[in-house]
Amino acid sequence: MPNPLVSIALCTYNGERFLSKQLDSLLSQSYNNIEIIVTDDCSTDNTWGILQDYADKDARLKRYKNEHNLGHTLNFEKAIRLCKGEYIALCDQDDVWETDKTSSLMESVGDAMLIYHNSDFIDEQDQRIGNSSMASKHRMYNGESCLPVILGNNIHGHAMLFSNKLKDYLFPFNKDFSHDWAIAFAAFNLGSVKYLDKIVVHYRQHQYAVTDFLEQRKEGTRVPKHGLERLGVSAAWLQYCLDFKDKKEPEITNTVCKLFLDLMNGKNKLQCFLFMLKHFDLLFYTMNKRKRGFFSKLNFARKLCYA
Repeated sequence: MPNPLVSIALCTYNGERFLSKQLDSLLSQSYNNIEIIVTDDCSTDNTWGILQDYADKDARLKRYKNEHNLGHTLNFEKAIRLCKGEYIALCDQDDVWETDKTSSLMESVGDAMLIYHNSDFIDEQDQRIGNSSMASKHRMYNGESCLPVILGNNIHGHAMLFSNKLKDYLFPFNKDFSHDWAIAFAAFNLGSVKYLDKIVVHYRQHQYAVTDFLEQRKEGTRVPKHGLERLGVSAAWLQYCLDFKDKKEPEITNTVCKLFLDLMNGKNKLQCFLFMLKHFDLLFYTMNKRKRGFFSKLNFARKLCYA
């Protein structure tokens, strides 16, 4: 199929403030063979009215209102399930896409199971925040192993486009960890993943966004219970990876998950420490913008295991 259908899965909840700008950017995509699947999670503002106005003008936008509030993760599950395209792109309600985002990804995806891109950051007035980008915060991974996405996923939902073949391996989503992590992990195990070093989304940061990537919010945060939690890793996530049926590297992936589950329970600290040192460059690839020396790696692993 020379011009396959791309489904854009957009989840909304009280998004009236920025939604029109995002919808304008989606409907202006230079790649025309798209459908926009919008699932609204019981908004109480004018979000549904905005969606109705746009749907009346463009049949490519299909909107669905939830009967009860599902929450962010399960709302995305519903949206993805409704997508009919050969490829699926996830979309936040408050960002802005460049008009060539979809075409750029489709031109580059090849036979990869998933492709993701770079993004910059904008504020509530559409002004760029500094010179930062996702690639300046993360070391973007372009490889075959799934180890770099077990302890530090840098593939965010708003940046990914993936094959609909993944749908058979994703559901149901688990609310105890990010669906972004689950999609990336499945993609690495079932095929290849590509990174496109191009900024095609302006990722909005504001007080009420679901994610606070630049950590701009004022309120305090709780103290993590263990070192791995500081990386965003939970026991539920490690168990999900352990239980995943079609692992590309089952032996080493299972070892990682079992060791880190033990570490969370205060067990096998030495074994985990030695394993971290042996596989450090892959396990912590996305967190190391600069190459670490041996003693830096030693100290990092020591803090995670013994702090």
